[in-house]
Amino acid sequence: MHAQNHTYPIRVGLLYGHKPSGHYFAARALADFFPASVIEPVFIDLSEVYPNLGSFVAKTYLEVLNKTPALWDYVYDNDLVALAAKGLKTAIFPYYSGKLAEALRKKDLKAVVSTHALAALLLAKSGKTARPSPLFAVLTDFYAHSYWPAKGVDLYFSSGRTADAGLLANGVDPARIITTGIPVRKEFLLRGDARQKRKELGLAPDLFTVLIAGGSKGLGEIQLSVDTLKKFLGKLQLLIMCGENKKLCAGLEKKLAGQKHIRISGGFVEYPADHYRAADLIIGKAGGITIAETMALNKPMLLFSPLPGQEERNAAFLVKNRLAELAENPRQLETLVERYLRHPAPLAAFRRNIARMARPCAAKDIAAAIMERLLKTVDSGQ
Repeated sequence: MHAQNHTYPIRVGLLYGHKPSGHYFAARALADFFPASVIEPVFIDLSEVYPNLGSFVAKTYLEVLNKTPALWDYVYDNDLVALAAKGLKTAIFPYYSGKLAEALRKKDLKAVVSTHALAALLLAKSGKTARPSPLFAVLTDFYAHSYWPAKGVDLYFSSGRTADAGLLANGVDPARIITTGIPVRKEFLLRGDARQKRKELGLAPDLFTVLIAGGSKGLGEIQLSVDTLKKFLGKLQLLIMCGENKKLCAGLEKKLAGQKHIRISGGFVEYPADHYRAADLIIGKAGGITIAETMALNKPMLLFSPLPGQEERNAAFLVKNRLAELAENPRQLETLVERYLRHPAPLAAFRRNIARMARPCAAKDIAAAIMERLLKTVDSGQ
């Protein structure tokens, strides 16, 4: 037995794209379930390792989405593009892989968990001798796109069978895939009373409440959603989360000043679960973490303006499995909300389907599997 010679807690790197983001919240969710005496989580922001690359990618992403969204949809999960990207290993990849591996080595990590495909790809290319090992990868969407690497990852934690199929199509060994669901933070495991949460947030406790959310960056057609649903105020109330989109928040506050039955939440909300608990219906795009959090609280969701690429695929997954409906334009959004107000039975049906398919304990299951693997490694002296 070699465990007695090992220093606890074991330092494990949690690697994500940038903060705040769904990838970051997935890493946070895992840290929630690591016992402090066993695992010391070390958060690593990929954009800090590559500060220039990170800001360039983020800026390019937002500009492409704004100006030519169809291009992003084409690039995001195109096998030829993915193959070309992987082919860059002879030129660009060795530099970036080596830099990331070196940055992680300096942190004295015993393992790395990546919630970001690019980070997993870079580390997989660097090889086990160059970076901390083992390497775990956690998917945060319901589909696995072409950029998740086939080799170099010791264990994949997948959101479900659809994502499993994508990983298998990439060439991942099925023995390295564990189906767990998408991890959510502990705060989303406590249901709470919607009426009480509305009172705490300064909302009418007995009025049908719609939460409009655009993720941490306040993306999507939030303004259009508000404009479309204003006619129903009084029959419902709106709780709007603008994220870091200061321009959107300021515009809404100016336009809706003095308007009853509207509550605008500006700035990044560190602990948003209470906003979700207060809602009868959540309207937004289709980020994987947002969906998993909504499902953990058994809240019905109406999808509107999902971003091209993975969010559109997430939306298709929800609609196919009768977990949500998709409004493709403002008229459909208005029609669906009006229908829910008159006949709430579809919302109850969505909640039953969500209860059947939700995996609220995914983070706990992933953390347990990682600890089991690491403790076996320690006991064997590897």
